[in-house]
Parts: sequence; C-alpha cells; structure tokens
Amino acid sequence: MGKKYVYHYFNLKGRGETPRLIFAAAGVEYTDDRVEFSDWPKVKGSTPLGSLPYLEVDGQKIPESVAIARYLANEFGLLGKSNLDKAKIDVLVDQMIAIRESMVVLKNEQGEAKKAELMKKFNEEQIPKCFGYIEKTLSENSSGFLVGNKLTWADLALIDLDAMLGNFGNPINLDKFPKVAAHRKQVEALPRISKYLKNRPVTPY
Repeated sequence: MGKKYVYHYFNLKGRGETPRLIFAAAGVEYTDDRVEFSDWPKVKGSTPLGSLPYLEVDGQKIPESVAIARYLANEFGLLGKSNLDKAKIDVLVDQMIAIRESMVVLKNEQGEAKKAELMKKFNEEQIPKCFGYIEKTLSENSSGFLVGNKLTWADLALIDLDAMLGNFGNPINLDKFPKVAAHRKQVEALPRISKYLKNRPVTPY
C-alpha cells in the first residue's frame, strides 16, 4: 500500500507550487488542501511552524517548501543519480530561491526610490547572474535538462520561477537566454506536466 500524502498550502501558487509540480511529474496522487486566507487564523495553530506549506506523509508533518520539494524529489526519483547531481541541483535551486526572495522584498518595498534602486540591481545584477548560470548549465548538457539526462526537480523549479517572474510583471527576456526558453518548452511539453498545467486551478502567484 502506498503512502498517503496531504499537501497543505494557500489557494495560490507562490512558493508552494513546485511541490505540486513534483507530484504531477511523478504521477502520484495526493490530497491538495488549498487553504483560503479567511480560514488561515483557525488553521495556523495546527501547522508545524505556524506557516504554509506543510506536507503530511502518513500523518507525519514536514514544513518548509524547499524541504518538502527535496523530500518528494527523493521519494519519486527526481533528485539525480548521484551525490554530485544532488549538489548541482542544490546550487541551481539556491540561485532560484535568491531570485524569489528578492521578488518578495521588491513587492513589499513601499519607498519609490528604494524600490527603483532594488529593481535596478535585480534586473542588472541578479537576473543576469542567475539566468546566465542556468543558460551555461543547459549549454553544457545536451539532454536539454539541467542535470543529467532526465527530469529533476530543478527543472520544475525553473519553469515555476519563470512563470512567477511573468506574473510579477517582470518577465525574463528569453531572447537573451535561448537555452532557458527551449528548456521551458521541453519541460512543459512532458505529458504529465502538460496535463497538469492545462487542468490546474486558475490561481495567482
């Protein structure tokens, strides 16, 4: 008998979408518990760290989105074939997390001058650094995937980040990163991912 997975996150994508993509890629059934913001005050006390997402595996609770994603990737064979693969994936995902964190800071910044300064750094330093590294990584791998010759959770984290940037109103000019553009098409065309993207609930990032 398989494990019972219950995934708890708000009814949006945000930092909770990558684990859903991992479930989709693996073709594994789970309960997708989408918490409405109006229900959050009464739900908060039952979470491990007072935050979402968290994952229940046969009743045991795992908090933190990256820890959840890494656990699921390990469970479903999306963590690479070796410890070196795992390290490469971690480097890539760490770059993506830094971009996500900067986006949150930008979104919450109220001062116009400070926001303009942060946006300039984001566009002229952080994006070229992160996506330049990803482009180079893809250029060195003939499979079209980020690590090895098959899908890993780093590939899913990347298409999620790219979609999030588009929703943020600051989409990456993929003309500058043709390998990233080709990668997104390749991953989104995978049957299970294509089906998930077509049928997933329409929710904001």
